[in-house]
Amino acid sequence: MARLASPTLLATTAGASIAAAVVGMAIYPAASFDPSAAVLFVGAVTSFAGVGAFLSIRVPANRVGQLLLAAGVIFAAQVLSAGYSTASAASGGDWPLTAHAALLANVLFVTPIVIVAAGVPLVFPDGHLPSPRWRWLAWILVAGTISAIVPSALMPGPINGNPAIQNPFGVPALGPWLELSNSVSTLIALPAFIGAFAAVAVRFRRGTSVERQQIKWLLAVALVAAVAFPLAFIGGVLLTDSPVPLLAIHIGFGALIALPLAIGVAILRYRLYEIDRLVSRTIGWAIVTAVLAVVFVTLVVTLQAILAPLTRESTLAVAASTLIAFALFQPVRGRVQRSVDRRFDRARYDGRGTADAFAEQLRSEMDLTTIRRSLTATATAAVRPTGSELWLRPRRRS
Repeated sequence: MARLASPTLLATTAGASIAAAVVGMAIYPAASFDPSAAVLFVGAVTSFAGVGAFLSIRVPANRVGQLLLAAGVIFAAQVLSAGYSTASAASGGDWPLTAHAALLANVLFVTPIVIVAAGVPLVFPDGHLPSPRWRWLAWILVAGTISAIVPSALMPGPINGNPAIQNPFGVPALGPWLELSNSVSTLIALPAFIGAFAAVAVRFRRGTSVERQQIKWLLAVALVAAVAFPLAFIGGVLLTDSPVPLLAIHIGFGALIALPLAIGVAILRYRLYEIDRLVSRTIGWAIVTAVLAVVFVTLVVTLQAILAPLTRESTLAVAASTLIAFALFQPVRGRVQRSVDRRFDRARYDGRGTADAFAEQLRSEMDLTTIRRSLTATATAAVRPTGSELWLRPRRRS
């Protein structure tokens, strides 16, 4: 499809999808409008549709770009139809095709999720299945998606629990069969998603070093979303008055927006090998932040208990704790970052250590033969060449 579509058509499709998402969020009634949700939804459509169109233009043979573009277009249509039906219901439901728009939003909800969570990992990074034997999983994904869409489209009664909006295509006689289809889609979803994850694991195990780096970009962002969304759900149930669920849901959507960008970097191989450094820095800063936060809270509580007989205010304890935490920042950061680099950025860490050791040796060594031997040994240990030769320019006579 991407080979037949012109770059202008692909760019226009992405632009129209972004415009549809903006319009869909703009027409939401003020009572139910959430600015942060609007930014996240429009950002997700922009990321998926924009990166999908760009990849479809640059690498048309890779189906990953087409899948990302399809997910962005469908998500934009879902946002627009949901905004239209919500605005119509808020104004009395007298807008034309209100029920059809609500039904469309309900039907399109699951498709982008299947594409992003299962379809893209199944063909990432080259746009093809790992082998022809994986075709059965692709057909299971198609069957599961259809079995989830059909009950939403034909189930009679109110849409999304709104009694004012009834399904215009509901068929009461198919009620039991639709319930069965919905159960089948639920049973299919688990093995389908597990199979997509298994495809990524197989590629990582059997792939080349370039493919492993590409998969690292996908996993690094997907792991954040995989942790944030369950944390938001669990926190919403257990911590109803805590800001943790809201923060987790925003982090999850942020990772979802960053997912197409990471996929684009991986496929186009732009700064492909920076993922190890990015992961090590992220983990290092997270550990340092957690350690200093624990130290700060412990010092505040301890100093308040000690200084309570002397002063009634906690300003002195907070100021002292802040100064101590600030003084510990650089030592803790250096130690933690070195430990994390040894684990997640080993090649860069070893290369820097080798270069530093050779530079230190040059400061105290004057014998040219020894320096020549050390330079050859350092280069051999750092890059493992099949052969090496050192050439020194002869001294010119004046």
